[in-house]
Amino acid sequence: MPAPEETVAALRKAVRAKNAAEKRADDARAVLAIAMARAIHGGMKQSEVVAETGYTREHVRRLVREVEEQASAS
Repeated sequence: MPAPEETVAALRKAVRAKNAAEKRADDARAVLAIAMARAIHGGMKQSEVVAETGYTREHVRRLVREVEEQASAS
């Protein structure tokens, strides 16, 4: 028995909402990573960035490294 049209429409709407939320989260992470890199390159200590963001030192290091690699590739 095929699903009712309204059920399929609700499912598709939920998928679109989830995809949009994931895109917003990815964009926010990118903005945060850039802000972290700028803060560190501007003289802020990594430990200060860790304290302000709640991220681990390794997570900060990885995000900043990704930003630096993208900048050098451009």
